[in-house]
Amino acid sequence: MNKITHCTSLTVTAIAMCLGCGKILAITSLTSLSASISVTNNQTIRRQKIPSSIPVENHLVDTAVQPQKVPDKALKLESSLAQTVTLVKEFEGFRSLAYIDTDGTVVIGYGMGMINGRKVQLGDRISKVKAEAALTDELREIQQQILAASTVELNSNELVALTSFAFNVGVQSLFKSTLFRKLHAGDLLGAANEFPRWNKANIRGRLVPLAGLTSRRLTEKNLFLSVVN
Repeated sequence: MNKITHCTSLTVTAIAMCLGCGKILAITSLTSLSASISVTNNQTIRRQKIPSSIPVENHLVDTAVQPQKVPDKALKLESSLAQTVTLVKEFEGFRSLAYIDTDGTVVIGYGMGMINGRKVQLGDRISKVKAEAALTDELREIQQQILAASTVELNSNELVALTSFAFNVGVQSLFKSTLFRKLHAGDLLGAANEFPRWNKANIRGRLVPLAGLTSRRLTEKNLFLSVVN
């Protein structure tokens, strides 16, 4: 009596063959391939189904790498960044040719004095695409600095308002400000009321209130105090 035991294999088909005569006894598809197959003279093939824990689809093993889920915090930060970019673009407006700002600084694009680590010079030109990319990079860096320096948890509206403010007045000016101190003392209303005080520009050595800055500070204040949806 001839007997053969054939173990399962993850192939498209499995073939059971008699060792004595070489005759093919059975061809079994993968979806019904047994864990072991015993064949004897005048006996039928006994099969056991593959355990359901082994995933099989279209007779092939799925080896595709599943995409990793992006953490919610990272998504929120990117959302805040996008909101900040939109806000600053509205405040600054776009200029493709370098110009001298009210404080005497040479800027370009969306009010930027540096592009990719290089100081802007008169005569420089930039496209909207490159200007927005540079603005996004700069605001992301400011956002990260604010988060690193903050010992209190900021909601998205507070972060957007502070990032916009710091882009305009400077990160270190924010960190040294009464606004930042009151924020960390838990006085949110007091911190918000500090925004309007920063509505002046240095024009030929004098601090002069500007209508544009007054409007900008009011928008940032209201955003800072607004409830996150």
